Amino acid sequence: AALIAAPPADATQVICLYDHEEVGSLTTAGADGPLVELLLTRLALGAAWGAKVDGESEAIQRAIARSWHVSADMAHAVHPNYEDRHEPQHKPVLNGGPVIKSNANQRYATTGETAALFEGLCRDVGVPVQKFVTRTDLACGTTIGPIAGGKLGVRTVDVGNPMLSMHSSREQCGALDVPRMVAVLTRFFGSW
Repeated sequence: AALIAAPPADATQVICLYDHEEVGSLTTAGADGPLVELLLTRLALGAAWGAKVDGESEAIQRAIARSWHVSADMAHAVHPNYEDRHEPQHKPVLNGGPVIKSNANQRYATTGETAALFEGLCRDVGVPVQKFVTRTDLACGTTIGPIAGGKLGVRTVDVGNPMLSMHSSREQCGALDVPRMVAVLTRFFGSW
């Protein structure tokens, strides 16, 4: 919805809907596979598959250096029965706006620079933003953000709408958070 709603851009914009996340992403269509890197290389070079391109061997590196990656998944909202599992200042709630996810062990790919970019986008469209930092004494899941961002070398922010009961048969999220995330991502696509 955000890509469709965004105004035309001068830069190439890509949305990746990866397959196989739940089994590790190391497949031809997964975030740890070659598909996106090959596609971006072809786009950067402006060449047909297998064509020989002279003089533009660094085109993909220059494109990556100018690029941003928003890894948009979901985020753990604070559950009333397990409130102690969250850091006291980082308790995302349903309908509280998108969540920027950070982890010192890089289980999320967010950096100070990318968090500031996303916060600025939220501010631009009047959307509240929340933050999630995993307690350091608890194990942390991960997203495809560190996989795809690390493989490509592109600046990445891990974000998501807050939800309860992630990966269960009865996941719950706030209805207000969906249009808010669409608004922020529309602004993101309209920035370039």
